[in-house]
Amino acid sequence: MMSLSMVIPEALRRSLRMAVLIASVPVAALALAIGARGALALAVLAGALGWWLAGVVAEAVRAEVAAAAERLRAMAAGATEAPGPSGDGALHRAVDAWGRRFAEERARHREALTRLEETERRREAWLATLRHELRTPLNSIVGFTELLAAEVDGPLTEAQREDVDTIANAGGHLRSLVEDVFDLSAMTTGTFPVTRVRANVAAVVRDVVREAEGVARTKGVSLRWEGPSEAEAWVDAVAIRRALTNLVLNAIEHAGGAVTVTLAVKPATLTVAVRDNGPGIAPGELKRLFRPFERGRTAEARGAGLGLAITLGLVEVHGGTLSAQANDDRGSTFTVTLPAGMVPLEGEGGAR
Repeated sequence: MMSLSMVIPEALRRSLRMAVLIASVPVAALALAIGARGALALAVLAGALGWWLAGVVAEAVRAEVAAAAERLRAMAAGATEAPGPSGDGALHRAVDAWGRRFAEERARHREALTRLEETERRREAWLATLRHELRTPLNSIVGFTELLAAEVDGPLTEAQREDVDTIANAGGHLRSLVEDVFDLSAMTTGTFPVTRVRANVAAVVRDVVREAEGVARTKGVSLRWEGPSEAEAWVDAVAIRRALTNLVLNAIEHAGGAVTVTLAVKPATLTVAVRDNGPGIAPGELKRLFRPFERGRTAEARGAGLGLAITLGLVEVHGGTLSAQANDDRGSTFTVTLPAGMVPLEGEGGAR
């Protein structure tokens, strides 16, 4: 099929060749009749005839191009059938062919979009059902384990208490893993619920550090934080607390003895940097660090590999970024950057 840029010049060339041919017939006849003495008059006559024919041809081509352009505009606007007269020229035939192909492709696109939307609805319904079916028995296991640990039904021996503690820890871990998987799925599809309010991020950071101090002392890690006492932004405080808790606990897990959390305020952004002096991150691991189910290759690597992926999702739903880098001396630094002036979206908390 010829393209539009090829059709128009070809139509012009054919039309002009026809005009010259038509004009040459009477000119040749007159040349034979009057001979060389009428050459000047013959030249004037030929020029006038050619000028008139060129105008006729140009007008025909302009009409064909205008009609084709109208049909293309109609197709671009989404009309089912493009208006305008249908000609029999090469340009009209090309436009008609493009129109048919355009309509076919649009129909296939709409059909594929409909199938995709239906698949997404089924997926969300299936995930909601699965989440309910998993949470219900897990909540029962954890709940009854807590009753046993409280000795509501009678005292426990030391061996029984150890068994109950093991069941409680395993049940709590499994419940957290299930919640993480479904939260990560919601972040991937853009359905994770976020309610932004005007919050003091500095207070959130202080609370995260304070809550992690017990774990740090248990592991012999020095945990401290630096930053201003006030740093406000439109955020979901619960989501940001969860993200920072993941980073701080992860740093404590891999620290060589010290973890520092630093909050810095800039005109347009807030940054929270979590720095440890552990073994650091190998260059090859930086690219895959935030992928789901990816874990470090060190002997201390634990968990399902969802913590950093979820942390990244929690930061990105706020329009922020999360980066990691190896320190020059030892250890690594994870940096969360949040827009300080970001207002809540319509319908979210704080915007009502």
